[in-house]
Amino acid sequence: MAKGAVILSIAGFISKIIGAGYRIPLFRLIGAEGMGIYQMAYPLYTLLLTISSAGIPVAVSKLVAERVVLNDRQGTRDILLVSLVMLSLIGALCTTALYILAGFLSREVLKDERAYYSIVAIAPAVFFVGLMSVFRGYFQGFQQMYPTAISQIIEQAVRVATVLIGAYLFLPRGIEYAAAAATSGAVAGAVAGLGVLLVCYVWKSAILPPVWTKGMGGKSLSLLMTGYRILALSLPISFGGLVLPMVQILDAVTVPLRLQQAGYSVAKAAELYGELTGGAVTLVNVPTIFTLALATSLVPVISELHARKNKFQIYRNVNAAVKAAVSICLPAAVGLYLLAEPIADLLFNCPEAGIPLSILAPAAVFLGLHQTTSGVLQGLGRTHLPVKNLLVGVVVKLGLNYYLTGLPVFGIKGPALGTLAGFCVSSVLNLADLHRVTDWRLSRQVLSKPAVAATIMAVGVYLTFGFLKLTYNMHLATVLTVLFGAGIYFVVLALIDRGSDSTIMLLVNVFRKRS
Repeated sequence: MAKGAVILSIAGFISKIIGAGYRIPLFRLIGAEGMGIYQMAYPLYTLLLTISSAGIPVAVSKLVAERVVLNDRQGTRDILLVSLVMLSLIGALCTTALYILAGFLSREVLKDERAYYSIVAIAPAVFFVGLMSVFRGYFQGFQQMYPTAISQIIEQAVRVATVLIGAYLFLPRGIEYAAAAATSGAVAGAVAGLGVLLVCYVWKSAILPPVWTKGMGGKSLSLLMTGYRILALSLPISFGGLVLPMVQILDAVTVPLRLQQAGYSVAKAAELYGELTGGAVTLVNVPTIFTLALATSLVPVISELHARKNKFQIYRNVNAAVKAAVSICLPAAVGLYLLAEPIADLLFNCPEAGIPLSILAPAAVFLGLHQTTSGVLQGLGRTHLPVKNLLVGVVVKLGLNYYLTGLPVFGIKGPALGTLAGFCVSSVLNLADLHRVTDWRLSRQVLSKPAVAATIMAVGVYLTFGFLKLTYNMHLATVLTVLFGAGIYFVVLALIDRGSDSTIMLLVNVFRKRS
C-alpha cells in the first residue's frame, strides 16, 4: 500500500508540474486575451466532469477491492461493466449538452461569443475522462498503481503537446481558434490516457495477480445492486468536489461581465481575465503543488495517531506540516510580491499580469495553510470542516469579486483581492477548528524562523534587483535575483533552523511514517 501511494504521489507530482509549466509558453503564444478565452471554457468542462465522474475512481476501487477479498472474479467484471455503461451514458449526455448549449453559454452566460469554439472543442473530453476514471479505479482496486501512474503522465504529456502545437498552428486564424485548439488538448490527453489503460487491461495477465487470470468463484452482486452501490459511493464525493468548479464558473461569468460594466470592452475584459487566471493564479498555485502533496501524506499519518490517541505526536506532526507549508509558501509569496511585474514579463511576456499577481501573492501562504490544515482535519475524521470553511471563504471571495471588480478604481485588482480574502478566511477558520478539536494552537516558534529568513531574503531581493537592473537587461536581472533570493532564504533558514525540530527533520519524520 505504501509503495502504491508513493507511485501515485510521484506520478501526480510530475503531472502537476507538467500541467503548471505549459501555461507559460501558452500565455506567451496566445497572449492574455487568448488565455482569457481559454480559461472561460475550462470551468464548464470541470463542472460537468466533477458531476459525472469525480467520485467514480474511489467507488470502483473500493467495490473491486471488496470483490477481490471475496475471490469474486465475476463481481469485479460486473463492477467494470456497469461503471463503463453508466459513465458512457452520462459522459455522452454531458458532451452532447455542451455541444448544444455552447452558443447559449458563450453568448448569454460568458458574454463572449468567441468562447463558443473552446466549449465545443473541449466537450468530448468529458466522455473520455469518465471512461478513463473507471479503469483507474478498477486497477487501484487490485492495488495496481502503475497503470494509473503511467496513464496520468501520458495523458498530461499528450495534452500539453496538443495544446502548444494546436495553438501555434491555429493562431494565424485568430486567437479564438488558437484558444479552441488549446482546449482540445484535454480531449487528446484523455484519449491517450484511456488508450494506455485499455492496453493494460488487455494485457492484464501481466499486471493483475496470476490467480485472477485463471478464473475464480465467489457470490456476485446483481448488476442493479452494483450500479446502486457505485452511485451511493460516488455521488457524495462528486457533490463535495463541486465547490471549486462552481467558483471557477462564477469567476468566468462575473469577472469579465463586471469588467465590461466598469467600462472595459469585451476584448479588454477577456485580456484582463487572462492576466489574472492564466498568469497570476498559475504562479500563486506553484508552491501549493508541494503543500498539496504534504496534505495528502498527512491524512493517513494523523488518522493512525488519532486512532492510537497519541496527542503528543499529533501536535508534533501538525507543527511539522504547518511549519513546512509556511517555509515553502512564505518565500514564494514574498518573491512574487516584490518581483511581480518582472516575473510576469519574464515568463509571460506580459508585465501587466504583475498587477493582479502583486495583490494575489500573499494568497500562496493562506492557500498552503488551508491545504495543510485540511489534511490534518481529514486525518482526524472531521472531513466536513474544511468544506464548510472553504464555502465561507468562497462566499467572501464572490461578494468582494462582484463589488470591487465593478469599480473602475479596482478593475482586475478586485477579484485578486477577493481571492486573497477568501483563502485568508478559510485558512483562519481551519486553524480555529484545529484548535477547537485538538487544543493545538499556532505558535510563534512555528512561524518565527521562516519569517526571519523571508525578511532577510526580501531585503536581499530588493537591493539585488535594484542593482542588477542597472547593469543587466531586465530578464537576466530577474533570473539572477530569483536565484540569489532563494539561496539567501535557504542558507539563512538552514543556519537558524537546526536540530531535531527543524523543518527538514520534521518533514522526514512525516513521510517516513507514511511509508
